[in-house]
Parts: sequence; structure tokens; C-alpha cells
Amino acid sequence: MPPRVLLIHGSATDHMTWSIQLASPLKDQFELVAYDRRSDATTVEAHADDALARLTDVPTLLVGSSFGAVVALEVLRRLPPPVAGAVLIEPPMAASDDAPAAPLAFLAEYDRRMAEQGGPAAAELFLRTVLTDALYERMPRAYQERSKARYREIRADSEALIAYRPRYTELAAVTRPVLLLGGARSAPYFRPTLDALAVALPQARLDMVPGAGHMLHAEAHRAFAERLVAFARETGVL
Repeated sequence: MPPRVLLIHGSATDHMTWSIQLASPLKDQFELVAYDRRSDATTVEAHADDALARLTDVPTLLVGSSFGAVVALEVLRRLPPPVAGAVLIEPPMAASDDAPAAPLAFLAEYDRRMAEQGGPAAAELFLRTVLTDALYERMPRAYQERSKARYREIRADSEALIAYRPRYTELAAVTRPVLLLGGARSAPYFRPTLDALAVALPQARLDMVPGAGHMLHAEAHRAFAERLVAFARETGVL
């Protein structure tokens, strides 16, 4: 039986964010498992519970994008035996335990935009903030509209991030290998968190992907696939 890869999506999307991977040659090397996070889960911990419930005794790599990377990190804290390692793509956490990941001022502006212009307008604010204006403008219109329709889930994820604390000193107990991925063209506020995690996680390695932004698994899918396969070999699951 091939090793499993559990794919955990970020905010404003669903399991189809992994469509390139699910249709790629990766499916010949791994059992790729992508799922939709529950819209009624209100904390990072609840989302981690759901991810844990999907683990089996087959050696598994966790792959999380954005909010999904925070979920994957929370799963790693619990050190389930079948998890061989994790790939974390730009988790939107604070770079220290002293500040929330999503500033309260942003949530207030999100709520104001939603009250005055509607949920999709608030979701567009989120997308432009996280992805940058340039990447948002390059998104296909249909994808923009699907993402903006998820304004309630975006708000719930933002609230969950505000309530969540990285607890960096505790990450020294996470002994699984971790590949931290960042996009060279991503918004600059993701980098300090990646650097902090690279220091806090004993078996972490940071790799910045040239030419990619926050959605690097889609924007630079070949580079992402190469790194995933190499990491799987490093961890011994391939």
C-alpha cells in the first residue's frame, strides 16, 4: 500500500485547491487524501480533531496550506504514530506568542466591509490582503467568485486564528521532520513566522520557492511536487 498524503486546505477554498495534485503523477506514488474542512468547526483544535480522525495506520505525510498548515501543526503536537512528517505552506500564525495571528483591527474592518458592502466584498478584502492584489487579479473569475462566496468560513477561520496561540516553546517536543515552504513572491508578513518555526521545530527545514506566491502548490505545482517527493524520501515513506 502506498504512503498517504493528507491534504488540508486553507481559507476561502475547499479540497479542490489540490486539484492539480490529485490529477498529477503524485497519485501514482501516494494515496492522496483531500477533504473539505467542516464549516461549523470554530477552532484550530476542532479542525485538528477532524484531521486526526482521518489518519489510519498507514504512514502519512501531512500537507497543509495556509490555515490548513496551522491545523497540520496542531496535529503534529499530538504526535500520532502514523504521521511521518509534515509540509507546512505559510501558516498564518503570529511569529511570537505575544500577538494574535490575525489582528483584531483586520477582523473589525472585515465586519465593517461585510455590513456595508456584503459578505463577498469582505471576502475580497481578505483575498487581496492574503494573496496580494497582483495574485488576486490573476485568479480566474470563477475561482474569485467561489472564494468570495465563502465569506462566513473566512470569518470563522480568522476568529479561530485570533484565539489560537502557537506556544512556540512547546514546539521543541515535535520530533517529526517538517518542511516549511514559502513563496518568494508572497506577502512579506508570512516570512517571520516561517523563520520562527524553523528555529522552534527541531527537525524543520525552510525552503523558499522562487516565483511562487501564497498559493504555491497551484502556482508552482511542479516545484511543489518535486519538494514533496524529495521530502517523502527523506522521511523514509518512499
